[in-house]
Amino acid sequence: MMRTNAKQIRLGHKEWTIRPLTLGQVQAIEPVLLASDGAGTITTALAILRVALLRDFPADVPALEDIETDANEISVAMSTILQLGGFIREVQPGEDRAGESPAQTGDGSTRA
Repeated sequence: MMRTNAKQIRLGHKEWTIRPLTLGQVQAIEPVLLASDGAGTITTALAILRVALLRDFPADVPALEDIETDANEISVAMSTILQLGGFIREVQPGEDRAGESPAQTGDGSTRA
């Protein structure tokens, strides 16, 4: 299995490089995900962001809620962290996304 490289996440004016998660970080995220029951709330996303940032950027954690951002940017950051922890799989170039047919990801035309 190939080791995941560090990835960038961005919220508002802040950008961080997040290294692959440690076992401790994965253990901390798992109950957050289980408690969210798949709801994907902003509260869940912030909890996951805190876990990821605490190792290398502890000074930034208290100010997370003060960053001007939007739900999409928070969702992208959370997805990136979940990929680093192996909770979700990263879609590789040329690979179909789950639930999408090649016609849906193409130019919008359908073939008979």
